Amino acid sequence: MSWRSHIDKTVKKANSTLGFLRRNLKVSNQDTKTAAYKTLVRPTIEYCSSVWSPHTKDAINKIEMVQRRAARYVTNRYRNTSSVTSMLGDLEWDTLEIRRKKIRLTMMYKIINNLIDIRAEEYLTKPTRQTRSSHSLKYQQFSASTDYYKHSFFPQTTSIWNTLPAPVAEAPCLVSFKQELSTASI
Repeated sequence: MSWRSHIDKTVKKANSTLGFLRRNLKVSNQDTKTAAYKTLVRPTIEYCSSVWSPHTKDAINKIEMVQRRAARYVTNRYRNTSSVTSMLGDLEWDTLEIRRKKIRLTMMYKIINNLIDIRAEEYLTKPTRQTRSSHSLKYQQFSASTDYYKHSFFPQTTSIWNTLPAPVAEAPCLVSFKQELSTASI
């Protein structure tokens, strides 16, 4: 019930692709390098991440290191004194952890609004008592006795979903949901 080997293989493949780009794409244009990273490397890291999203600091750091290496490659700053955090800020890249949260929330939106063939009523339950909530689409929290279940898709995503502001959770369509989510703090 561990995703460790999958994460290791994914990180290895992403690092190999990034190495390929460093060896073969020797342009100094940041836009071209960014496009290459976002097209060839990041999809490898994010493929089906709504299912296998890690919860341990070790696994999260392994995945984030790929993007940190990519930031050095894109900005062409490899010195030890260069701050990768400032590079990521200059490039305006969200951390991969935040991107995975947004991917999970988008999947949850699709499930709730019947945009994909997963029946929400089989997995999600409305709360039994009324509360003053931020939006009308809150769902009952899952109780979990193991970390593997607690950090699986529905328990983990439901807790994040319930904290969303009303304009985000109650967006009328997927496009407006993604726009609202991009400006919301998660």
